[in-house]
This record gives sequence, C-alpha cells and structure tokens, in this order.
Amino acid sequence: MSTPLPPALPPPDPALGRPVLALDRVDSTNRIGRQLARAWLDAGGLGPLPVVVADHQTAGRGRQGRSWQAEPGQNLLFTVLLAPDLPLARAPRAVLEWAAAMAEALDLGLKWPNDLVDDHDRKVAGVLAEHEPGARGDRVGVIVLGVGLNVRQRDFPGLPGATSLALLGRPELDRDALLHALVRAVDGVAVGTDGALDRWRTRSRTLGRRVRVAGREGLATGLRDDGALLVDGAPVLAGDVELVAGPDATG
Repeated sequence: MSTPLPPALPPPDPALGRPVLALDRVDSTNRIGRQLARAWLDAGGLGPLPVVVADHQTAGRGRQGRSWQAEPGQNLLFTVLLAPDLPLARAPRAVLEWAAAMAEALDLGLKWPNDLVDDHDRKVAGVLAEHEPGARGDRVGVIVLGVGLNVRQRDFPGLPGATSLALLGRPELDRDALLHALVRAVDGVAVGTDGALDRWRTRSRTLGRRVRVAGREGLATGLRDDGALLVDGAPVLAGDVELVAGPDATG
C-alpha cells in the first residue's frame, strides 16, 4: 500500500519562522510529523521545519507504546521537527535539553526522562521523541518531538497521577500562546553545549529520590552527560521511573 502524501504546509508563522500545520483531528501528530520530516529530508533539507498541532488525537501515544488520552479541544497536542547537527548518540541528551527548556517556560519540574510534573509529582505534560533518519546513519536526521500538555482538562479517569494547568490554577490557558512559548523555548536551546543539562538538573524531581527503574531500586544520584540516570551510581539509559520516596537530604 502506498504511503499517503503529507499535508500541504502553510506559509511560515512570522512569530516562529516555521510553518504551523493546524489540524482539527488526527490519529497522531507524530505520524504526520514523520511524513513531513521524510519529505524535508528527501528534498535536501531545504526550508524551515514545521510544527504540527491538533485539537484531537485518536491514537496519541506516550512512551513505551502507551496511549495518550486527551479530551478534544482541551489540551495542547503538537509535534515540532528539529534537525540539530549532532551525532545520533547525542540525540537522547538533546531531548532532555528540550524538555528542560519547556519545563522552564512553564515553571514545572521534570521526572526522568521527559515528563513535566508539578511540585507533587503529578504529570502535566509528556514528551515522545522519534527519529527520522537522514543520509548518514551516525548523524541525526530529524527528531520528531511530540508534546502533550494538559491545559484545560479537569478529569483524568484511571490516571490519578495526572493534572493540568487549569487544575493547578495557572493562567496560561491560551493554547496558541502556549504553543508559541514552547516552540520558542525549544528553538532557543543550544544543544550539546557545556552545562546545557544543568537546566534539567535544576528542575529535576527525580534526583535525590529513591526510585525504581529498569528492574533496579536505589537512589537517583545524578544525571550523566549523555542523559543516563545514575541510580546508586550505575547508569540507566531507558525506562520508566517510579518515585518510591521523597527527596533525600543526603542525595
């Protein structure tokens, strides 16, 4: 079966310098983003990379293949395409840096690797990064960075660990303004620079806590420069963290 053509892009948004493809309903903004990334790479990487935003996703995904449930029209669901000039091995670190920039813009904390949380560890936003390869397998082609931010939704059945900006009493409920702020925050990151992960460490709700991840339980003692979480000094490269204790004064 042939692959459907990607949607036609509008002119770049003057405030962002990127086209913003706004859709009422889509299965996944990341799926559309991957199509657009492939078309951009096949065209030689010419022109600005777009942002895809939707009012409703019918097959939104979180990490580890989980579904991302969101009430239509209540939240901010978008995908931003990025093509940093980096070795592919540096991509996970770059995703942490982008997540930290968005957490800073929203004044939220971070749960490793890429969840944005409030002061009580409740999830406000999640980030799902995928890679569309370019001509060189050892370099980043296009990172397809999907973001789901709970904005106005007030009920999360079956998800006691979730909350939203509205439930937090936050005034940032204009989704267009939030989209612009978050895309500008991501675009403002100088990925791979010395100290770039310090923003993540500063906003971490994981470091200094007792955690379970990847079959291991221990103290989250640090974040390695490649983005690995250090649990009792041993690196964990992937997995979902369960926080099992509050901040540890000795951590």
